[in-house]
Amino acid sequence: MAKNHGGITRAPGALPVVGHLFPLLRDPLRFLNTLPAHGDLVQIRLGPQTAVVVCKPELVQQVLLNDRIYDKGGPIIERVGNALGDGIASCPHSAHRRQRRSLQPAFSRTCLREYADIMTDRIDTLTTGWSDGQTIEVGEQMYALASDTIARTLFTAEAAAPAVDTVSACLPDIFRGIYQQAVLPPLLRRLPLPSNVRYEQARNRAWAAVSKTISLYRQDGEAHGDVLSMLLATRDDAGEGLGDAEIHAQIMTLLVAGIDTTAVALTWAVHLLSQHPDVQERLRAETAEVLGARTATWDDLPRLDLARRVITETLRLYPPGWIFTRTTSAEARLADAVIPPGTTLVYSPYLIHHDARFNPRPDSFDPDRWLPEQEHERGTLIPFGGGARKCLGDNYAMTLATLALSTIVTHWRLARGGLQEPTIEPRMTLTPHRVQVRVEGLRSEQAAESVRQ
Repeated sequence: MAKNHGGITRAPGALPVVGHLFPLLRDPLRFLNTLPAHGDLVQIRLGPQTAVVVCKPELVQQVLLNDRIYDKGGPIIERVGNALGDGIASCPHSAHRRQRRSLQPAFSRTCLREYADIMTDRIDTLTTGWSDGQTIEVGEQMYALASDTIARTLFTAEAAAPAVDTVSACLPDIFRGIYQQAVLPPLLRRLPLPSNVRYEQARNRAWAAVSKTISLYRQDGEAHGDVLSMLLATRDDAGEGLGDAEIHAQIMTLLVAGIDTTAVALTWAVHLLSQHPDVQERLRAETAEVLGARTATWDDLPRLDLARRVITETLRLYPPGWIFTRTTSAEARLADAVIPPGTTLVYSPYLIHHDARFNPRPDSFDPDRWLPEQEHERGTLIPFGGGARKCLGDNYAMTLATLALSTIVTHWRLARGGLQEPTIEPRMTLTPHRVQVRVEGLRSEQAAESVRQ
C-alpha cells in the first residue's frame, strides 16, 4: 500500500535498486495515469533517486509560474542539455531571460507572417505530390514537411542543407536516448549499452553538422535573412555578440524540438481525422468556404477555427512533449507538502490531459470541447507548458499545423490505410508508428463543381 509522508504519497510497486524503472520503460503512460489515484503529489523512484510527480493542474501551474524556485533541472532536462546544449529549453533560470530575449525577435508576428509564406509553399509541394488512392506513411510525410519548413526558416544558405539532413536522420536516436537515459540509473547510463552507443553517436553527428554550419555562416559574413543570421547579429545589453556554444545550443534546440514535435502533432491529427470522418467532413466544409481549392495562407488563419480546434484537441490527446522535470532551488510548499531544495519534480501534460476529473471523456476525440462557450479549469491544457518558460515556438507550431491540416483536407479525403492500429513509442515525444492513411483526391470534384458554378 502507498504510504503518505508529509503530504507526499509513495507510489507502490518500486523494486530494490531499480525502483519504478520497468514500468517507466515498458508502459510509462499507463504507469503515470495510475498515480493520481494515490494523491496529488506522488513519489516515484528512478533507481536510487526519487522524484515527486505533480498530479493536479493547480499545483502544476504553481510549478510553471514560479520558474525561479522550480527551476529547469532533473534527469530529463539534464539529458536534454546533454543532447542539445544549454539552450532555451534546458538553461537554468539565471540564463533564461537573456536567452529568450535573444530569440524573441525571431518569433515576432512580423517574422511569423514571413515564415507562413515558406509554410504555404512547402505545404503546397507536399499535398500536390500525392496520388489518388495512394496509401501514405503519415509520419514520414509530416516529418519531411516539418524538417523542410523549419530548416528553411532557420537557414536559407545552401551550405546548411547537409546539417539539416544529418540532424533529421539523427533525431529518432537522440529523442529515444534522452528519455531512456533520463529514467536509467546513472551507472547504466555510463555502460556501453547499444542504446547508449546509438544515442552518443547520433548526438555527436548532429552537433558536428550544426557546428560546421555556424562556422560556414561566420566565414560567409552575409545576412541571409534567416534565424541563424539573426542570432549571429544579436548583441546583448553589453554590446557583446553570442558565442558559438550558445548559438549552437539554440539552433540544435529549434531544429530538434521543432521538427519532432510538429511532425508528431500533425501525424496524430491526420490519423484522428481518418478515424472520424464526421469531423473531417465538417472541417472540409470550413476549408471549402475559406480556401476554395487553394493552399491555406497566413491571412486565412482567423477563419480556420475548426482546424485550430482539431489541432488543440490533438495536442490534448497526444501532447508531443509528454513528460518534464524541474528541480527546486529553495524550500517550497505545494499543497500541504514542504518540498526541500534539490527535489526533482515531474509533471506530465499527458497525465493532466487524461485525468477525467479535469477533462470529461478524456479518451474521446472532441474538438468542440474547445468552443469558446465551453468552460475549462485553468491549467488543464498545457501542451506548451506555461509561465516564463512556455514554449517560444508555440505560435509557429500552431500556424504550421493549422495551415497544413486545412490544406490537406481541402485536396484529399483521408481514410484508414491499414489493418494495424498505430502504436506509441514514448520517447521525448509521443511518437506514433505505423500511421497509414489512404488519400483520395478531391481536385477532380472541385474542378467539376467549379464548372457547374
